[in-house]
Amino acid sequence: MAGLVWEKDAEKELKRVPFFIRSFVRKKVEERVEKFQGKSVVCLADFKEAEAHFRSVRGDKSESELRAMMPVENQPGVKMVIIETCHNKLSNCPNVLIDTDEWRKALEDWARENDISERIRARIKNDKIYYHHKFRISISGCPNACSRPQICEVGIVGTVKPELYPDDCTFCGKCEKACPDLAIRVDNCPPVFDFSACLGCKKCFEACRNWCIKLSKPRAKLLMGGKLGRHPHLGQIVAEVSTPLDLLSIIDSALNTYLENGREDERFSDFWIRNFKT
Repeated sequence: MAGLVWEKDAEKELKRVPFFIRSFVRKKVEERVEKFQGKSVVCLADFKEAEAHFRSVRGDKSESELRAMMPVENQPGVKMVIIETCHNKLSNCPNVLIDTDEWRKALEDWARENDISERIRARIKNDKIYYHHKFRISISGCPNACSRPQICEVGIVGTVKPELYPDDCTFCGKCEKACPDLAIRVDNCPPVFDFSACLGCKKCFEACRNWCIKLSKPRAKLLMGGKLGRHPHLGQIVAEVSTPLDLLSIIDSALNTYLENGREDERFSDFWIRNFKT
């Protein structure tokens, strides 16, 4: 495979690929050409076909996200903590409940000050670090959970709790119709909330024209144990916290328990599921 020849047009297109994945892309293109076509020359059409396949896999991932996903040598300095947030600031999202930048900064400071990346890396025995070895934290500003916190080792979701003040309620039912979780029932009486179904958005509050529904101060639901792969598992809610400081004390304790007691090469989510899944 190392002896494959690249036509000039194909080589030119390859040079447009970000440098940090260029050798990886070259290898994958050559593998496809040799394995599926039995050719010894890579032409522009071969590259374009492989590029289309790669784009379908990468989706809308940014360059930094792609960099984090690439295999790297297992050596000190590898970034092992990935913190993702929803794009509420970019889109001016009207649903956001917590300041995701504030929570992200607190987590980044914690990871840096406690050398979390190196402590996680040191327990990996492989020569290479792969994406699944990394400790992923996802922060979503509201229950829509656009950053997919349910499938990360740690998920953080902004939430509120509706509070009813029924004196001026006209039983109009607008709150019931607005609820995306079917958590409100209005039957010729003030609304009845099913808090086991309520995910804690603010749709009912926005729908009420008589200000009969107020909202608690925003909080964050903390999820742990999420993952995809052969045995996918959605993260489970382990706590609701009011501040990043409260959050960090729980995550720090959980991670230390994992580092001290996890099996060799065991992922955090697998450890959490094995020991704490309810």
